[in-house]
Amino acid sequence: MPESLKVAISALPQVSKLYQTYIANFSALSDFYSVDYRSLASLSAHAERVRSAPYPRHKVARILREQNERWGASTAVLHNLEALAQSESLAIVTGQQVGVFGGPLFTIYKALTCLKLAQNLSAQLGVRVVPVFWLAADDDDIAEINRLVVTTRDNNLATFVCELDSAQRKPAFKVHLTESVETCHRALAESLADSEFKQEILAALAQAYAPGQSLVDAFARWMAFLFRDFGLVLLNPTDPALRRLGAPVFQREIDGRSPSTEAALQASARLAQSGFSVQVPQRSGRSNLFYVDEYRHGLEWRDGGFVTTDGTLRSSPAELLRRLQDEPQCFSTNVITRPILQDTLLPTVAYIGGPAEIAYFAQLRGVYERFGVAMPAVYPRKSLTLLEKKISHVLEKYALQLGDFWGNPDELLAQIARREAPEGLFDPVAAARDELGNRLSVLKERAIQLDPTLAAFIDKEHGKILHQLEALEKKLLQATKRQNETLQQQLLKAAHALYPMQHLQERELSIVPFLCKYGKPLLMQLYEAMEVEDFQHQVIAL
Repeated sequence: MPESLKVAISALPQVSKLYQTYIANFSALSDFYSVDYRSLASLSAHAERVRSAPYPRHKVARILREQNERWGASTAVLHNLEALAQSESLAIVTGQQVGVFGGPLFTIYKALTCLKLAQNLSAQLGVRVVPVFWLAADDDDIAEINRLVVTTRDNNLATFVCELDSAQRKPAFKVHLTESVETCHRALAESLADSEFKQEILAALAQAYAPGQSLVDAFARWMAFLFRDFGLVLLNPTDPALRRLGAPVFQREIDGRSPSTEAALQASARLAQSGFSVQVPQRSGRSNLFYVDEYRHGLEWRDGGFVTTDGTLRSSPAELLRRLQDEPQCFSTNVITRPILQDTLLPTVAYIGGPAEIAYFAQLRGVYERFGVAMPAVYPRKSLTLLEKKISHVLEKYALQLGDFWGNPDELLAQIARREAPEGLFDPVAAARDELGNRLSVLKERAIQLDPTLAAFIDKEHGKILHQLEALEKKLLQATKRQNETLQQQLLKAAHALYPMQHLQERELSIVPFLCKYGKPLLMQLYEAMEVEDFQHQVIAL
């Protein structure tokens, strides 16, 4: 296999029509987005709009300095925060849920895409561009973020779920790790093969994800450890000081009786008319804000006031605005208003998003306009598959490509087992099938001259015999598989590595086993190898 292989996004499994179109034919979707992410001229024009707009730069930079120092910020991060406070600077932003042990690989790829695009645009635009990672601390989908999938020392897949002091609708920033996380650390250590870097990586992971630590702080400390040399700025939007700076966004949503919903509904209708699925369903009257006490409560406009969807709170707009003034930390955004808050606080030239994010940004152009905020370019995060040498050898041995694994692994095994079987093993069965068909055709032709009703009987018996031949063929195939245990093990190993749990590698596997094997230099290797201005899926050989 070559060191770097490209695969068209349209060839990947489980890719939406909208995302395929966004990559292959942006002009077909340009009405839904403000900036052509592929055009330097378009990015440059948007950069000028952003630089001329007012932002609370110094206040945001001061708050982020306090946050990042608490998580172990490097000198590179602090230098970037100094730059962010300056009037000429820009930001490239990405973000993700604060998953246990760092979440899946694509979280890392988002950060690396953000870093590399910031470097590229800094050179191309001649202005400092700061990479910022937005911690999705408001998210309350604990079941989604509370799992870790790794390939073990014996090439199997293992899923770890760490117990949290969580409950339904409790946002991540209110969730803490319990003592049981120690069990998760031990099980992870036992599942991974010993290596040169294992002790360092697992020690840093244990230090970040320690009992009693908040899930947000744990994730932030881990990311700070991984990217300390890259200067990645981390941002926790649930900080009360940032909430107060973002209060005008919440106020506009309350004062206008959820103008974001109306704008998103209009975009959703146009998307549907254009033949695209809508990523975030909306309904009239539903606000794109949450009220937060111990839990997160949806808000909707009903009978002249705001009501939480669970009925626990009813408030007039004036009362809700007073709460916002006194306790802005009691309000949070959802997927529709989060980007508005982001781009009110930060001079964002581009947001790095995955397929789902790019899909919901298609609903937001009108929302940005309602709030008077410049919509950034929405830049595709780099999509990668990591190909280790032991897996590359399997592909070479059996003449396979990455795409061969994007299906049923049992069918692939049967295909390769048939190909690897002793020469001529299945030929007699195929010959018998052909010969039977020919003989019975002649018999049927003669029989119906004697009695036309015999045709159906002959066809029925033909089917029975074919079924028996098929059963015999399956028995031969099973015997071939049993005789070739190495084939089964190697294909299963490759399937676990390349298409775990029938999903792209980047969506399931953790970076932790790779870091234990290759060390932190792996991150720089990926950074240098990834081509962020090429929007195909990239296979990187390790």
